[in-house]
Amino acid sequence: MQNITQSWFVQGMIKATTDAWLKGWDERNGGNLTLRLDDADIAPYHDNFHQQPRYIPLSQPMPLLANTPFIVTGSGKFFRNVQLDPAANLGVVKVDSDGAGYHILWGLTHEAVPTSELPAHFLSHCERIKSHQR
Repeated sequence: MQNITQSWFVQGMIKATTDAWLKGWDERNGGNLTLRLDDADIAPYHDNFHQQPRYIPLSQPMPLLANTPFIVTGSGKFFRNVQLDPAANLGVVKVDSDGAGYHILWGLTHEAVPTSELPAHFLSHCERIKSHQR
């Protein structure tokens, strides 16, 4: 079984948040990051996923993101702590088939939730998709 904490995307988020913290770019929990993934990115780590992923509805449906996975920072989490406990401070989420909400597949332990800025991040990802920039 592969450990998701060793995946390129978790390691990338650890590096990005650690760099931001060390350079003073984000005070305390002032920053939020999301990274759009592909199913192929998360497939090797299925055994690491929560047995019963929590479902969170979106305030605004985003069908353009249907079935898309993301790695996200958690709400109220300090960038400094991501490297110390990735599963408590990061999460892998996947938008449902109609874009009405998402499941927390991995991480965001102890009932943590994604950044409160997630809807704004999702809208930005939609605009990039529309502009064909990936």
